[in-house]
Amino acid sequence: MSERMRSVRLDPEWLLFNPTGDKAWVREKFDDIPRYLFRVYTPKSRGITDSVWTKSMDARLGSLIPPDRDIFARDNDRQVASMLHRHLNWWMGHEDNLVSWTSSLLFAIMYIFYLHASSRDGSAFDNIFLCVVDTADFPRGVFLRDMDLIDAYLAFDGSLKNFRNLRLRKHKSHSGSYYFGEYFSQGALRIEGKCQVVQAQAMIDRGLYDLQPEFRDFAEWEKQLYPPPWAEPVLRLREEFYQVGVERQRISTKELEAVMNIADLFSPRWRLPLAANLIAFRPRQRRDIGLLSRFRAASFTGLSLQALCNEIILIKTDNEREDWSPMRTKIVAYSTLPEVQQYRVIMQEVYQDFCSIKIIGQLKEIPEIPPFSVAI
Repeated sequence: MSERMRSVRLDPEWLLFNPTGDKAWVREKFDDIPRYLFRVYTPKSRGITDSVWTKSMDARLGSLIPPDRDIFARDNDRQVASMLHRHLNWWMGHEDNLVSWTSSLLFAIMYIFYLHASSRDGSAFDNIFLCVVDTADFPRGVFLRDMDLIDAYLAFDGSLKNFRNLRLRKHKSHSGSYYFGEYFSQGALRIEGKCQVVQAQAMIDRGLYDLQPEFRDFAEWEKQLYPPPWAEPVLRLREEFYQVGVERQRISTKELEAVMNIADLFSPRWRLPLAANLIAFRPRQRRDIGLLSRFRAASFTGLSLQALCNEIILIKTDNEREDWSPMRTKIVAYSTLPEVQQYRVIMQEVYQDFCSIKIIGQLKEIPEIPPFSVAI
């Protein structure tokens, strides 16, 4: 079978990236995909997303190039590079077969406020939605990091090199850089049963503003002709992660209640990663016992204390429990994503706490050995 034939999508539920030839090195990057990715959308998005499908603009509207053709199977590399550059800059064009995701929930939340204030969209919060997918439910090659696709086509568009440099450039007055953990899928992707969608207004009603005071200010941005400056606020919010010599604080009771209330919008399999991501909006103190004990509570897990003693925490079966180990749950935390680094720390601590409880439970099950006696 030819390389071209292998690049054609055989399953209508997804379109795999299939780099070949001098781009075959990209295949190695398929193993660097975070387990959870986020996407924010409205009915006015150029593509279309709901709880069943997410589709690119081309898959939704059609184009001269069939939207079920892998980007790496296209003949004109310069045309692909140009499309990629337009997509990254959110410029309108006659074709776009990419769909954007992010590993940063903080960035996704900021995009909600951007869409609300944008004159191009301007949707009300009850018409803006957050979608989270579990990438472990999809075949290898469904998702690809933006920087890897940029590197694959860098030689065919000088503007891509400039954009790549922007992604890595340190801000002139802030400590961070303009990198936001972007990933792509392409064409049409069936996400039914592999995602959860919640309404932005529902998260606001359950305390989203309590997690970051500036969120309330962002929500009041007036609609304007020019796009709101949403990238700069993300960098500003990240700044406290870079402060040296400042003691990190424990999460407050008010913040923790907001986290648990928002997490309750999600079904059980999503609650832990969503709660950990919400907590990671700000730098947190390590080994916060109050936080870890709350993750064990029946009010969050829906499980009884007896269940916890029987080695069940947050997840209901051995297979699911094992999924939270670092070997099963991929978290790609680049140094340019301090909020994702914080999320990784929280997930590691929750898993370590789970392991400690498991060991204690097993020790309790060891029968007592009667004292050794010698007959005289």
